[in-house]
Amino acid sequence: MARVTYLDCLVPPDADPADFFERVQALRMTDRGRTVDLGPLDRATLTLLSRALSSDQHSVYLGLPRGRHDLAVLIGIYLQLIRRGAELTGGSPCPVPDGPVVVVGLRTNVTVRLAQLAIGRQNLSRALRMQRIRGDGRVVDLQGKITRAVDSPSGLFYLNTALGRPSLGTSVGTVVIDRTSMANDQSWERALAWASEHGAARVVAVADLGTQPGSSRAWTQWPWTPALRADVRHTLGHRPAYGPLTSNALLAHRPAAAPSVAVYRHEQLAELYRTVVAGVVAARRVHTLEPWPQPIADAVRLLNLLWCSWGSIGRQDAWQVLMGRGSGARALARSVSRGTLEGRAGPWGLFRDTQWPDLRRGVLDLYEVLYDGNPRWDLLLALIDWARADRTGVPVLVRTRSRSAAAAVAEELADALGGDADSLLLTPRPGPAAGGVGVLHVMPYTERLAWDASPRLELHLGVPSTLRTGVLFSGAADEHLAVVEQSECTWLERSASRALQGWHEQVRQTAAVLRLGEVPEPATPALPVAYGPVDLSRPFPAPEEPPQHDSRLALDLSALFEDYDAPAKAISTPADLSRGATAAADGPVPATAVLTEPEGAVLWLRSDEQVDVLIGQRYARVSVTALPPGSRLLRARGDGQSRLHDRLVMVMHDSAEVTAMDTMIGFFRQAITTVYEQRGSWPDVLTALKNLGSEVSSWQAVSKWADGSVIAPEDPQDIHRVALLARDTRLTAGGTWQRLARMAEELRRLHRALGHTAAAAMTEAARGMEGPALRQLKTLCSGIDVSEVLEEFDLVVVRRVGGQKSVSAAVLGRVPGPRSASSSPQEAP
Repeated sequence: MARVTYLDCLVPPDADPADFFERVQALRMTDRGRTVDLGPLDRATLTLLSRALSSDQHSVYLGLPRGRHDLAVLIGIYLQLIRRGAELTGGSPCPVPDGPVVVVGLRTNVTVRLAQLAIGRQNLSRALRMQRIRGDGRVVDLQGKITRAVDSPSGLFYLNTALGRPSLGTSVGTVVIDRTSMANDQSWERALAWASEHGAARVVAVADLGTQPGSSRAWTQWPWTPALRADVRHTLGHRPAYGPLTSNALLAHRPAAAPSVAVYRHEQLAELYRTVVAGVVAARRVHTLEPWPQPIADAVRLLNLLWCSWGSIGRQDAWQVLMGRGSGARALARSVSRGTLEGRAGPWGLFRDTQWPDLRRGVLDLYEVLYDGNPRWDLLLALIDWARADRTGVPVLVRTRSRSAAAAVAEELADALGGDADSLLLTPRPGPAAGGVGVLHVMPYTERLAWDASPRLELHLGVPSTLRTGVLFSGAADEHLAVVEQSECTWLERSASRALQGWHEQVRQTAAVLRLGEVPEPATPALPVAYGPVDLSRPFPAPEEPPQHDSRLALDLSALFEDYDAPAKAISTPADLSRGATAAADGPVPATAVLTEPEGAVLWLRSDEQVDVLIGQRYARVSVTALPPGSRLLRARGDGQSRLHDRLVMVMHDSAEVTAMDTMIGFFRQAITTVYEQRGSWPDVLTALKNLGSEVSSWQAVSKWADGSVIAPEDPQDIHRVALLARDTRLTAGGTWQRLARMAEELRRLHRALGHTAAAAMTEAARGMEGPALRQLKTLCSGIDVSEVLEEFDLVVVRRVGGQKSVSAAVLGRVPGPRSASSSPQEAP
């Protein structure tokens, strides 16, 4: 009997001419006029989904290599098309249940995408009855017609989670959740809750490989592992890659079974790291309900910042503070140095006497070693030289754990290699690099790149946490190289092996449930060493001295890493390192009560937060404690916790341009701060500027340039004067200060317009009618319709500011509903 494999079921060798994919190919699907060729991986994914829904699997979780793509949009189109086909032909039972199909994501922009797609001559937005869910629960089509959701029982809807959780007043059939668009687990949980509230008969999730769905549902999981993709490519070949609607780019190269490693040795760093990690593990084993003492929490934060640093600690600190990412390493080191556990009794008293001295001394010694001259910096430069020589013309992407770290590394690389930092932070263009120019980029993990068929090398600085293991198998690059200390190798290999084995088990179980036939056996190869080991304890080898390959491990920290990485979130986000180290997602934070009109409902906001308000016709940013009565507070409804001003900037510019703006504004603030440090006071800074011809009115105005309350000087020449005083060549070279002046003027224009039009434009958007205010904003935003952006925000009228207390972070920022009869303004502390 012939052996039947999963591919025989998912991509049958003899397709019926009436088959969905054959018909779509015959009619020709286009995306902005270019042909979209659904390849073997697309066919396998959609057939798997259809088979699962037909087999009464209520929840399907598809794991795809990390990247930016529109597979959730494709799935929504597919489900709606096969349902429409079943309605028209009355043929075999339709696997899609009754009720609307809803694609849910954070700014997935299904409406815009469908307007760009066609099958034959038929535009898909009209053919599929596409409608967008509004903040009030009604739906609107592309022509602006607003109706009730209940009037479209077979419609295709799109819900932007930035609108919150609007109620449709009716149940839905299938919900497709684009988890790849969501920044955190809380957004994912809220999307699932919305599906449950609307009685969804089926839920399909499109997620990154390596993420976990949780236990709220019984999920049928199918991760597209490297082994499966290699099998599809070997058996069925691959198709040309165009656009984000297909997964063809994932088959352009044979997927690597595992990431490669670049290994370095540094005995002192490894020993200090082992000591500190041992102390943190011991602290996690303290059994008490008390929060962590602040010195211990700061020691853990400091460890994470240091181990993520590959250049100057001082420069990373500057960017950490400039971008509002919390305390820098220097401040944390000072806190740990001065911190004591005196007066602590019980378990923490015992920890003070046994573990704290070694933990404290170890993390401060690590700080000193890295602050004086980070030995890993030379390794990073050597790796870039090696990649340029060994992977000629291949773009090299250095990944960091935060935007501030990316800005710091880019700035140092620009100094060392030439060029400007903002060009290093720009998103790589799809396709091969032209003549080897511009092949180096620095980006944080939060920045997603589109799947690309062209070769690309990603450098991962350190071992990703267990929550981020999937980045080592990302579809945005065909080669991944993790740069690790030799003592981390076993832990990295174990993490990768565990992930691959877990994914295989999910595939095996799903294949058995759906009767798909045989699946490939798992392969867990040893991680290939592409570079090193290099001993950083000694003088760094010159370029002509190739690094020696050595398989000996000086120190194995995998047992400690097992315990250290167990909570996972602690490693991936330095601000969330421990129970009690900072507020957890639902932990207490200092908050201020804001009583709102018309019924005095209480809105809790972080006491140290600044918020956007409309005061008369002025759009301003003020501290929560200084909110004036009668002002109108702009608050985000749902998951997109951005400012309205920033959202409109993001609409007008792509993420790379926004990053470049942030970088240049950061350069200016650094420059004015440098001038202040040189002169000693703001009046002296003002005098220096006036000596160069500035007409700025007061030193208070100058100080606002540094703290960010003013974007930049209104006189472009003042930007140039600051750059000259600071001797900052980043601003004086290549016309950067003129570019910054133009950007600042554009941002100021938008800022002023919001003061005049925001309230009226939001009212017009809520009514679904474009009036003069909405037209003015549209004109200012390069003709882009911003009504959906405006719906992401609410205006809340402030009655007065109440008292302060610690509240759960989960209740912060929620726009209040009607006030209960039992509450009163006096109850707000």
